[in-house]
Amino acid sequence: MAQRALVLAFYVVLPMLGAVAAAGVAIAAVQSALKQSDPTVAVAPRILAAGGALLIFGGWMMAMVGGFCRELWAHLPEMVR
Repeated sequence: MAQRALVLAFYVVLPMLGAVAAAGVAIAAVQSALKQSDPTVAVAPRILAAGGALLIFGGWMMAMVGGFCRELWAHLPEMVR
């Protein structure tokens, strides 16, 4: 069950991590092209990317976590023994 929880955590965090990584690479490329190195400029697009990914994939994430919680609750008596 612990292995399934770790795999589920990986699947749930992957869309947000991918969006933030893609935004970070894009912002780094733009900053490199413009010869600008202000770290505060890169924060806002990453936050927006994380929020967008949460809006798009939030329902799926909650469904996955909810399904795991229901399965965990159903198998709780077997795990206690």
